Amino acid sequence: MNHQQVGGSRLLARLDADIRRTYDAVDNACLRAERASQLARLGQFDAANQEIAALHANFDRQSIAPVSAWICFAEGCISYFSSLSNAARDKMQRAHAISAAAHLPRIQALSAAWLAHMDFAQFDIDATARHAQLALELADPTNYAAIARACLVVGIAYHFADRLDLAQPWFVRSRECASAEGDEATLSALIYNIAAYRGNHAIHSSLFGGNPDEHARHALAGADSTENIGQWIGITSLDALVPMLRAGVHSVQGEYDKALALYEAHWLDAKRQGLGRMAANFLADMAWCRWNRGDHRGALRDAASASGNIDPSMHADDRAVAHGRLAQVYRAAGETDTALDHDGKARECWALHRKLQARVVELLAPLPVPPTAIRTATC
Repeated sequence: MNHQQVGGSRLLARLDADIRRTYDAVDNACLRAERASQLARLGQFDAANQEIAALHANFDRQSIAPVSAWICFAEGCISYFSSLSNAARDKMQRAHAISAAAHLPRIQALSAAWLAHMDFAQFDIDATARHAQLALELADPTNYAAIARACLVVGIAYHFADRLDLAQPWFVRSRECASAEGDEATLSALIYNIAAYRGNHAIHSSLFGGNPDEHARHALAGADSTENIGQWIGITSLDALVPMLRAGVHSVQGEYDKALALYEAHWLDAKRQGLGRMAANFLADMAWCRWNRGDHRGALRDAASASGNIDPSMHADDRAVAHGRLAQVYRAAGETDTALDHDGKARECWALHRKLQARVVELLAPLPVPPTAIRTATC
């Protein structure tokens, strides 16, 4: 296959060079699968799928553990970055199982770190802590990819718990390792996740008390940085996430026209990219924006849709925000009883969220920040 560097990714450039000078068939195939995983993270899904199809054609008749593990890892990345699919976890779990059985510590550590990432996306905090600890125990000090991802996960978990003080050392180590690896996609993920939790904290503060303005400013600055690095290296995966982040922050800032324009332009893409579970939140906020723009009929229509989309399986903080926004809309509309009902549910969900935040800190506290071991070479 013709390997062509995508955008400005130093990691892809290094993988291209390694592939060209690696003549062992198994090692070469592993590198090609690793490259496919990076292409998927950048949104180059056609190229990633073509590479994986070629590897299947060459290796499916013979079971070679390292190749199988890397193929599963790459397929997990394709599933995750195309639509945040739950199938991604199955593939990553398979990569982890194969690599553990075959004693392949590099990909075993890396797949464990990504399992921690996916565990946290489901708020399975026990599994998050377990897989993050395993990744850090297995990773060689120069396995920068695994360490960067595990540290990113622990950092965003602490940030979710509103403990940025505890998150910062983990973010610093993640940034150091991603930079050493030449992995701009992880650097972009680091910036985006910090911005996203700043955005969440802005929304939370606007509804449940706090300083939304400071969080909002940081969130928008992070959104700008995420888009800049994405344009630089050509990231197109999950490209609706930043506009939806901006929409929520603009709403908090009272810039309802900007917020609604972003929601209307990007909501369908966001659903396709795995944010359908957030429908109640987005629709409730759209209702709030419409009400403040004077479109009362449209606001109540979106509010009714939002109410219908609230589901017990949603994360507690998401349910709290949806109910909180709906309480504001119905209070403004003079529907006091409905507003009080949503307000009570919002506070119940918020209490559950605060308990989960405390649980995160409790489970992650035993994990030490890994020591730095950064090589001097740039790539």
